Amino acid sequence: MKKIFVIITLVAMMIQNAQAQQTSEHPNRSVYLELLGASNMVGINYDARFKPNSPWGYRIGLGVTYSKQYSMFSGSNSLHGTDIPLEFNYLLGKKRSKLDLGLGLNLGYYTEKYDTWNTKQIGEENGIPHYESEYAGEDKHSLWGYYFFGNIGYRYQPSHGFQFRTGFNPSFNLGGKHSVTKSIFPYISFGYVF
Repeated sequence: MKKIFVIITLVAMMIQNAQAQQTSEHPNRSVYLELLGASNMVGINYDARFKPNSPWGYRIGLGVTYSKQYSMFSGSNSLHGTDIPLEFNYLLGKKRSKLDLGLGLNLGYYTEKYDTWNTKQIGEENGIPHYESEYAGEDKHSLWGYYFFGNIGYRYQPSHGFQFRTGFNPSFNLGGKHSVTKSIFPYISFGYVF
């Protein structure tokens, strides 16, 4: 009976030790909600280290874009879409406060709606033509777009629990009909490390 008790105790201790090693070998992972930045308007992101305690990591997300502009001369113009920010990042710092550096790519599918106008010349005075515009309706088109972005920010990253990020994303593109032009966008995010 003693032998069975010792064997069961040893097996239980080995299983517990294996589970502890397995959970400690998982890289830090987090899920966070990001406002502005590479997510454009708002997005949810998954972030992980490549190896346990490694400063190198990646993120993949899903963002939403929406904007609307009004102009006295051209009417309204709106843009909405879904985008996927992909980023390789590096965390610099030994404690919970870290410098967050990264380089990424944002891929998106957008729909633009805009007012169209018919313009016709109604007269001319002293060699200067006069025009009249008439609302012709709404038109829309969809397109794929991309831009590259950098990441320079602050990250509060404990081993588990609440995560906070803030910084800015300068962007650039390589041109072409699918390139999206952005400038520098600030961001703020709140998440959970597990």
